[in-house]
Amino acid sequence: SASECDTIPGRQCMASFLFLRNEFENAMVYLNSIKGFFFNDDTFNFNFAQAKAALGQYSEAQEVLQQISSDEIKNSYTYLSWLARCYIMINKPDKAWELYMRME
Repeated sequence: SASECDTIPGRQCMASFLFLRNEFENAMVYLNSIKGFFFNDDTFNFNFAQAKAALGQYSEAQEVLQQISSDEIKNSYTYLSWLARCYIMINKPDKAWELYMRME
């Protein structure tokens, strides 16, 4: 609705909608506008990092991924895959290999 379009939940909703449509550049407009309210939110940071990586911002994505403290997220295949991809893309393949070896 019009009354919710410029609220934090409204912006979060638009970011989620665009993220799910793989419109990461547009999603980042909304994510950047609310990131200050979700600095320590692991789910937000996980989605924020994935959007950054999808846009080729691998160094920034790697930094955000490493801020996550949730063991559930950090042990997920998706998290480990994105972190490994970021390491590879920022020329740190040894770190990606270390992740892979810990998965086995």
